[in-house]
Amino acid sequence: MRIRTLVLALAVAVICSSAPGAASARPVHADPAGPPLTVAQADLDKALTCTTDLHDATRDPVLLTPAFATDQQSFGWNYLQSLPAIGIPVCSLSLPDAGYGDLQISAEYVVNAVRTMAADSGRKVVMMGHQHGPLNELWALTFWPDLPALVSDVISLATPYNGTDSARRGCDDSQDCPPANWQIATGSKFLTALAARPLPVGPGYTSIFTRFDELIYPQPRASTLAGASNIAVQDVCPLRPVEHFTILGDNVAYNIVLDALDHDGPAVRSRISDNLCFTVSMPNVRSTTGSATNGLKFLLQVPQHFEDDSVGSEPELASYAR
Repeated sequence: MRIRTLVLALAVAVICSSAPGAASARPVHADPAGPPLTVAQADLDKALTCTTDLHDATRDPVLLTPAFATDQQSFGWNYLQSLPAIGIPVCSLSLPDAGYGDLQISAEYVVNAVRTMAADSGRKVVMMGHQHGPLNELWALTFWPDLPALVSDVISLATPYNGTDSARRGCDDSQDCPPANWQIATGSKFLTALAARPLPVGPGYTSIFTRFDELIYPQPRASTLAGASNIAVQDVCPLRPVEHFTILGDNVAYNIVLDALDHDGPAVRSRISDNLCFTVSMPNVRSTTGSATNGLKFLLQVPQHFEDDSVGSEPELASYAR
């Protein structure tokens, strides 16, 4: 009887190991380069703009990825001015849907940008962005296996790694939201898929945020990334009045960014000077009204995008992420 039971168990094991479901235990990507890009190459290239010194870079170039805005709206008055002024080559992405579309598609623009920048500069790339821009970047790092070796740092500003309750309430109440809003909402399938996988090994990760963020909350939970250096501007200057948009031009946030850029690995709080609190704006800011203008443009664009781009539910996960 025991022999018959053993034979039966072995037969079941053989059948299960050859069943279609057994393939799920194998790596998702048969291609070491990751999933094929579905966006036309011409569109991928058109979205990327770089400074002229990329080819002769002596420092790792920075890729700036915005959210719910163009690259000029988010970074044209701050980091696109400040980083080139200190000799750091910069590229920026401006997505055709202004970041309201499916973040899984947005990540393909990041994949192409990193590969292009690394090949042209001969150096690793620093990924950096605002709000859900770094989520596009982290998605690209996670699901395209060749990217982590091409990236030295990931630096984020006000990013909802754990989702934001503002999007969750807004989408649940209206039952109609642009795809990206569904995906940055607390508990989304997109964020769950990211959280289920470890941070790709190689880059240093720095999450910079403000405890007074009116759009990404609750803080600090919303912007805390496990395995990263998580630093609030108020950790350096308590009660500093920085919100979601002003963090883009804030001097403390800028110095945290510089600490990550100037050292191997992520930014470290103990290296950040406590004497920064009396300077409001980062150097080389184009205008002191930049953040207010960006915030106004964001608010004016929202109704149109909600009218034109909204869908009734979150986009399904791509097959490679399931």
